Amino acid sequence: MIKCPVCLAENDDFDTTCIKCKAFLQNRVPNLDLFDTAWKVLVSPRFTFQQIILAEHKNYSLLLFSLFGISLSFTAFWYFRLGSRFETLLDLLPWALIVGIALGAASAIILTLVYHTIAKLFGGIGAVRDSLALLAYSLTPVVASLFIVLPIELMTFGMYLFTSNPQPYTIKPVSYVILVGFDAIVSLWTIGLAILATKVGHRISTTKSFIVTIVTLALFGGAMLFTAAKLHLPDQA
Repeated sequence: MIKCPVCLAENDDFDTTCIKCKAFLQNRVPNLDLFDTAWKVLVSPRFTFQQIILAEHKNYSLLLFSLFGISLSFTAFWYFRLGSRFETLLDLLPWALIVGIALGAASAIILTLVYHTIAKLFGGIGAVRDSLALLAYSLTPVVASLFIVLPIELMTFGMYLFTSNPQPYTIKPVSYVILVGFDAIVSLWTIGLAILATKVGHRISTTKSFIVTIVTLALFGGAMLFTAAKLHLPDQA
């Protein structure tokens, strides 16, 4: 809660003017700057998630989800070893991008609605667009890895990153373990940010925020695997 410096009334953390005397409480945030906000999410997440909620326009949320979709697409191509369906890496890349953009659009809708609904069930407050923005900026580590880690993986393994004959681990085991380790750290970092975003944005406890985030991810992951089974994608070798 924010205490008004004029009348000492208690106000919500995201109020910009006092509910009693209308005195100014904190700065307006008309728009979000993509790079500045993404960087601040990494170095000062609690404050930045508060700024995201205060922002009148939740800029770049759909862009971040599109980039997340592309990252998710490459992960699916790696997990299901879909490289065997393409002759070269240049043939695979456009398909991974096209599928990724579609996945990003679907994720923005489905993931946000599931997340928002579960948060509401646990007493969370806020609008759907707040949930969209909180999730989108929580994905910052994954989006960053798309431009940092993935190019290194592609340069190191090429087409073999998406095949099982031979598997990339057998080619350069040390490099493979290190890069997969980075991917795991990025995933955990993203989950941690999503939990904090839920706590700050929906104003619920850490325990409830953890449950909301994990249940949302479990349902989303289950839906992805169910869809893959319906599409008859091969199991990981």
